[in-house]
Amino acid sequence: MMKRIFLAVVLVFALTASAFAELPKTYREFKAKYQTEAKTYEGAVKMYFEAVFAYINEDTRDEGGKMLRYALRSETPIDRSQYYSTFAERLKNPDYQHIFRSFAEGSSPENDYAMNPEDFKLMFSGKAVRESTYLRVPLRSSGADSLRYLWVKEFDGGLWFVINNAASYVEVKPTKSEIERRNHAFDADYD
Repeated sequence: MMKRIFLAVVLVFALTASAFAELPKTYREFKAKYQTEAKTYEGAVKMYFEAVFAYINEDTRDEGGKMLRYALRSETPIDRSQYYSTFAERLKNPDYQHIFRSFAEGSSPENDYAMNPEDFKLMFSGKAVRESTYLRVPLRSSGADSLRYLWVKEFDGGLWFVINNAASYVEVKPTKSEIERRNHAFDADYD
């Protein structure tokens, strides 16, 4: 009997843990998760990247746009915002999407920044630095030689939001396959 109870508890825990590992598919799911996760600045940054990966996926792009708008506290949808125009272009263009994957543990130029958007860990690098009314959060990108910073701010209600994401879409080292393609661009065998 005790063995069955233990197995049931393990099974419930495993199912619950796997449910939290998946990206939210809808804005409502995202917003509900945000209310818990974004009580810390690390949680807010993780939620920002979950919204990024939801937007990159064409199947969830519309919902991902709403998620990003919320995570960035943007009054305008990002794809209609002058301020976020480069960011939105890079999210939509597969030639730039590796930039966002470079922040995940285990990604590298050598493995074409491979990572699982459904289950990833960010590479935080030390404590955030307080500046005025916001924090600068240091992140490591496997494709950059220096740290990248996102700025976050706590608003009423105790939730953190990304207020400056510019460093999250700055170019990184090219992927191994891109270097290979460039080195053999003249050779039709590589087309």
